[in-house]
Amino acid sequence: MAKKAYIIGSGCISPQNTVDNNWFFESVVSHESDHLNAIEPSYKEYINPNMLRRMGRAIKMGVTAASIATTEAKVENVDGTMSGTGLGCFEDSERFLLALLRNEEQFLTPTSFIQSTHNTVGSQIALIMKCHNYNHTYVHRGFSFESCIMDAMMSFDEGKHTALIGGIEEHTPIYIDLNQHAHKLDSHIDHKYFEGKDLGIQMGEGAAFFVLSDTNKNASSCIDGISMLYKPEVSKEILLKATQFLKQHNTSLENIDLVLFGLSGDKDLDKHLLDIIAGISKTNAVGHFKHLCGEYHTAGAFGTWLANKIIQKQNIPDAVKINLSNKTSVNTVLIINGYLNINYSFTLLSKC
Repeated sequence: MAKKAYIIGSGCISPQNTVDNNWFFESVVSHESDHLNAIEPSYKEYINPNMLRRMGRAIKMGVTAASIATTEAKVENVDGTMSGTGLGCFEDSERFLLALLRNEEQFLTPTSFIQSTHNTVGSQIALIMKCHNYNHTYVHRGFSFESCIMDAMMSFDEGKHTALIGGIEEHTPIYIDLNQHAHKLDSHIDHKYFEGKDLGIQMGEGAAFFVLSDTNKNASSCIDGISMLYKPEVSKEILLKATQFLKQHNTSLENIDLVLFGLSGDKDLDKHLLDIIAGISKTNAVGHFKHLCGEYHTAGAFGTWLANKIIQKQNIPDAVKINLSNKTSVNTVLIINGYLNINYSFTLLSKC
């Protein structure tokens, strides 16, 4: 069994006020549209203005979230950086391709092309930190962030001591327009994803980074393990995988204080998870999180940030709850995240 990964610092930019690390659902931002925009800070407080003017939004969000995490962890360097993203720096990709068309493939500036690659965020973080250690970017659709967790835990088995991991995603007006024309989006004004009434998702964006350590000194919570499942055919397959995963960590579903689901809001895409919720909501405290951050490839990073905060604060916010919970303490959280009914992941967090 892989070593545990202790969270000693976190930073999150999302459609909620998560930039403030002291914020914990004192108020919830409601987005009455089919996409949720990240609430971005004044980046000049975190990034050198000379570097800032050349950065796209995804890079700004990722670098800032990483900066907040490393500041909280009080570390200046790490043994490895693992970034996860589905679309990468999509804005820069669009900018370069549009310039290519407008200028008839002539007189093109290279900046947008250079910064359009998926690994740009990880490389910028390394340049700013002056970190010459292991640096890897995962582009595994709905498994992108989860692959970072697995990589970090394996690096601890190999003798490394710290890792900076994160998930980054941005959307653009063109990308939103394409999804609207494909009828993939919906506004979900009531945000009750767990009732399974609607078709279409609410698209989101954001960045969440974590500094992980192989020791529990100054840790807020611990990632005990992670597992992934590809294209299950029935909900029982997901439940069986979850049961087996928990058994590997010497626990069971009945002993989990909160099961946190990554529901997209689309009743067809969520059908397996909705079946599981109906079966366990009488015995477990159950919550969900994508009505707060939207659906995107690395939304699991926001879910991990939320689970970490719940354990840290020992409180399940009303905005997260699906069923009424009388839990006075939260020692374990199981995140069951689904992406487009293709990628499913199971992340177990516990109190240190």
